[in-house]
Amino acid sequence: MKDVSLSKNFKLSEFTKNDVTDYALALLKLLASQLQIVRNRLQSYAVDKKKPVSISVHSGVRSEEDYKRLIKNGYNPSKTSDHFCGYQLLSKPTLGAADIKVNNCSLSLQEIANMLIEMNDKGELDAGQIIFEYNPKTKSSWIHFGNDWWRIFDANFIFDNNLFKSRKKYLMSLDNGKTYQTFNLNKINKALG
Repeated sequence: MKDVSLSKNFKLSEFTKNDVTDYALALLKLLASQLQIVRNRLQSYAVDKKKPVSISVHSGVRSEEDYKRLIKNGYNPSKTSDHFCGYQLLSKPTLGAADIKVNNCSLSLQEIANMLIEMNDKGELDAGQIIFEYNPKTKSSWIHFGNDWWRIFDANFIFDNNLFKSRKKYLMSLDNGKTYQTFNLNKINKALG
C-alpha cells in the first residue's frame, strides 16, 4: 500500500510501515484528524516561532510481533491495547491509538496532556483515552492518545458490551505501564521533579 495522507500533517507511514485493512485505515484517519486538531492548537506555544510545533508518533499500529518485542525490551504493553487498531490479540475490539511526543513546544508533555483532557471535556476533541506515560529508567515520557468508542460504534454495541464501564479516559502511568491511576497533573509534576 502506498503512503496515504491521513490529514494535513499526518501520513499513514507515521503510524505503520505495513499494509492495513480498510477498517484500520478508517481508524487511523479518525485518529489523525484528532491529532491534527491538537497540532493546530499547539502552534501558539512554539518555542522557535520560525518553525511549527510538530507531533511525532513513536508507536502507532502494533502487531503481535511488536507486542512481544516491547515486552522483551522491558515495556508493559496491554494485550487489549488500542494500538492493535483492529488486530487485537484478545477478542475485544481495538480502536486505534498512538503514542506521541511533541517537538518545539514551550509546554511540558504533562501540561499538554492536561490541555488535551480539558479540550476533550469541552467537546473540542474526540479522544477515547489520554494517558500520560513515563519510564523512570529512561526518563522518557509520552502521551497515549486513542480514538473514542462513540465515534466508531453505535450506542447499542457500546452498552451491550459494557464498553463504557471498562474504560477510563484519563490515566497516567509513572512506572512504564506497570500500573495506571487517574490523571493528576500535580502528582506527575511531583514525580518528575
